[in-house]
Amino acid sequence: MQKDKLKELASRRSNPCVTISMNTHRTHPDNAQDTILLKKLLKEAKDRVTNEFGKRNVLSLMKKLDTLPDKIDVNYNLDSLHIFLSSETMEVIKLPCSTYRNVVNIADSFLVRTLISAYIQSEEYLI
Repeated sequence: MQKDKLKELASRRSNPCVTISMNTHRTHPDNAQDTILLKKLLKEAKDRVTNEFGKRNVLSLMKKLDTLPDKIDVNYNLDSLHIFLSSETMEVIKLPCSTYRNVVNIADSFLVRTLISAYIQSEEYLI
């Protein structure tokens, strides 16, 4: 986790900003359920954004939500997956620490609490 990316995501403001955080599995038999959970959380995000903002106002965000499952390979996940979407932003971050629960957050800024705790716990190495 880089400090610059964390600052950038924390300072972004847009209406709406969608944050999806979910726990994932590293090994094969278990990571098959990650795809199902991801699709379920994306559907929940689409429904909530459509109900709160209407389809016409967030058309570019809805296109990003539709194309997102094809861009994520569940065979290379770590312990958690965090997706940050807005009309200008599309970031997918995989972390080696778990999140407290699977959640979809829609607000005017991104939910970066888990990223901050992962940054604090990480150690920099010089090789």
